[in-house]
Formats: sequence, structure tokens, C-alpha cells
Amino acid sequence: MGLKKMTVGLHGTSSCALIYVFFMMWASYQSFAHDLEINQTAILMVDASTQSQRKISDHLFGVFFEEINHAGAGGIWAELVSNRGFEAGGPSTPSNIDPWSIIGNETYIYVSTDLTSCFSRNKVAVRMEVLCDSTGSNICPAAGVGIYNPGYWGMNIEQGKTYRVVLYVMSSESLNLSVSLTSSDGLQNLGSSNIIATSSEVSNWTKFELQLESTGTNRNSRLQLTTNKKGTIWLDQVSVMPMDTYMGHGFRKELIAMVKNMKPRFIRFPGGCYVEGEHIRNAFRWRESIGPWEERPGHFGDVWGYWTDDGLGYLEFLQLAEDLGASPVWVFNSGNSHRDQVATSSVLSFVKA
Repeated sequence: MGLKKMTVGLHGTSSCALIYVFFMMWASYQSFAHDLEINQTAILMVDASTQSQRKISDHLFGVFFEEINHAGAGGIWAELVSNRGFEAGGPSTPSNIDPWSIIGNETYIYVSTDLTSCFSRNKVAVRMEVLCDSTGSNICPAAGVGIYNPGYWGMNIEQGKTYRVVLYVMSSESLNLSVSLTSSDGLQNLGSSNIIATSSEVSNWTKFELQLESTGTNRNSRLQLTTNKKGTIWLDQVSVMPMDTYMGHGFRKELIAMVKNMKPRFIRFPGGCYVEGEHIRNAFRWRESIGPWEERPGHFGDVWGYWTDDGLGYLEFLQLAEDLGASPVWVFNSGNSHRDQVATSSVLSFVKA
């Protein structure tokens, strides 16, 4: 028992000695390093001669666009109508037409959606059953009944500017439809025109184009489509675009001018997560974003949580790159999303022209 105690004591003495030695070595090293810092001077030689220079790439600096927080739809793309094809509520009807709202109560008008559109990839249209009339027992309100669209947080309508309105209409009766740009409460009329047609002229889907010149400025405006004539009216693919866009190509002048001033040598589009989608069914498919805007199906961007009609599509991005004098860097989906993916054998449908 005594021997065991003596052994423990000896081991303890050895451990203390080792700790002391290590401490002295560390202290000496710190002192040496400190002396080096004080006494040693570092010299950096830069050879800037023409013989050693290397050209910096012309494409070192560029911009990356992502459809996030309405950077495109409601942002650089000048379209003022949100959910212009009534497709955002999904392909099943009746469906939600948000942000469209109804003007008039159920005594005067009943609004729903159905699958009567003339566009095969965008079958949803809005149906307005007008119950009131300009005469008789159920007279419409003086301002008429119908629907309105506030755009993205209110339409910015400016005095003296001209706006191109496009809409597709079908009616069970002769038509007298007022197309107006108004304040958010509908009381200030900034510009309006009437579509008047016989029943035979609108018995099938008919495209109408109007130009409205604004008589005032209101940064919280809306588009109104109203009537005071009894009958059933179908509407689809309703668009409002300012005529004055960047180089006439549909982009907002003031925003793209700022991008142009950055002198980007490339533009990467249309995003990263936006292209993938949370689920592959909601991934961006570039081929569905080309062709006439009315025929593009649009899609729900489930990563950022909102619908885009894809009026800002592949061709528009190529045009923007050309207008900026920048090289296009195209991001396409290779069959992957955040949560799922397709088989390798099916990837070609995502990328081929």
C-alpha cells in the first residue's frame, strides 16, 4: 500500500515537470515570434510592366435576374394587369380570380369562371352575368357593373401617357362595354373608351385593342371593365401596357435605364430557384414562355409563391440582352427541383429546342 502511494507521488511530480517544460517552450516561442514581428519587414513587389500585364476579361462583370418579389411580373416588365388570363386560380372552375374584384352586388351581377376560352392552353375565362339593365325594374347603377383589376399594388398611371389595352370578348347580346383607367376607388376617371358591337360581331371570341391617353396622374390606379346592359359577357387575356417602354420592347424605361448604366457585359436569366421550382411540376419551362403572349400557359412559381403569366419569357430576355449590349446567359432546368427530379431519360424535354 505504501509502495502504491509512492508511485502515485512520483507520477505527479513527473507530470508537473512536463507541464513546466511545455510552458517555458511556449513562452520562448511567443517571445521569439514577437521579436520577429517587430524586427522583420515584409516587402511586396508588384511588376506592372507591359511585359507582365494580363487583360481582364470583358465579361467579368454582369447582372443576374431572378423572378423573385415580382422583379419581373410587376417589376421590369411593363404589363400592368395582374392575372390577365384568369389562370392564377388553377385549371378547375369555378376558380378564384384574385386580384380581380367585382363592381356591383349580387342583385346586379354574378361573376364566375368557366372553360370557354379560345386559347387551348389557357382555357379559363371569366363570365359576367349582368342581371340589371338601363331600363326596366332592375336598373344598373349609374357607374355600371363589372370587374376591376388593381394590378400589382396599384397601377401607376401618368398624365399625358398613352396605354394600350388589349382584351378578348364574347357576348350573348349586343355589347356596350366601358374600358376605363380610374383611381383606386373608381371615382377619378383617368381615361376611358367604349366597345360597342352588335351581337353577331361578338357571338364568338373577338379581340379588341384600344389606346387610352391619361388625363391625370394617379399611382394607385386600376382598370375597370363595366356595362349597364343586361346579358352575359365573357372576358379573357386582358392586358394594359404603356406605349412608352424601353426601346419599344415592353420593359419599364426607368428601371432598365439604371441597369444599362451599370454597363453589364452579360445578363443571367431567368433565375435560379425560380427555374428549379419547389416541385418539378412548377419548374420554369422555357419553351412554354415563347410564342404569342395570349397562348402562353404561365405557371405558379412555388418557390417564391406567386403566379406569372410568362409574358416576360425567353424571347423577351434575349431582346433585353441585345438592348443592353450584354451576352445572354441562359439558365435552364435540367430535370431537378428542390424536392424531386425526373429520370435522366426524360431530361431532354426540358432543354431541347
